[in-house]
Amino acid sequence: MTDRNEQGRITTYEQAFGLVLGLSFDYKLQKFVAGLEKEGHTEKSIAYSIWRTQDILKQYVKNHKYNNEFMVVLKKEILKFSWAKDDPRWDIYWKKRNEEEKAKKYADDLKKKYIRKENVDKKEIKLPENSKYKGYVYFVQGMSGGAIKIGYSTDPESRLRALQTSYPDTLKILCLIPGNEKIEKIYHDRFYKYRLNGEWFTPDKFILDVIEQLKVKYNQE
Repeated sequence: MTDRNEQGRITTYEQAFGLVLGLSFDYKLQKFVAGLEKEGHTEKSIAYSIWRTQDILKQYVKNHKYNNEFMVVLKKEILKFSWAKDDPRWDIYWKKRNEEEKAKKYADDLKKKYIRKENVDKKEIKLPENSKYKGYVYFVQGMSGGAIKIGYSTDPESRLRALQTSYPDTLKILCLIPGNEKIEKIYHDRFYKYRLNGEWFTPDKFILDVIEQLKVKYNQE
């Protein structure tokens, strides 16, 4: 598989058709992508889609030749990952991206001043003086409401992205606090009456009030 760096190495038609598929970007392909652009697709998204589906496309070129049937398959594969500018999926995409960026911002802000103690039910939980929290306890919920997940992660941005892939609604980050598995368990135990399954809890007013207090404490309003 062709490598692609974090900045998106495969971003042009010449790269996508030439480097990835080994095809010449000829008049036929130029006319093809021009049609997609009229539908609202961009060169970058088309090139990215070819990179994502290259295994299928390479096999097709190898076994069936570069013909009209290939063009039908090519468009089908491109449309899996390339969305027109007015495609409603972009709204969902940007909502998810905004929540991931919010999680990253919260984490970056907390990194500047890890705290060594956390007040839970007026009980002070202390860590050794030479120790710091190495991760975060997060509270997330679907944008349409529903259950609240309370978990622990050292990379909340990536964790939120992973959760999004298997959750039917767009998840939003309610709050992020410095912590570890011990702090996570304390909140799980504190809200045990509202546990639904695993790390998911009923969005009871008591839990929501605690989250609001934490948001104020960590300046995440």
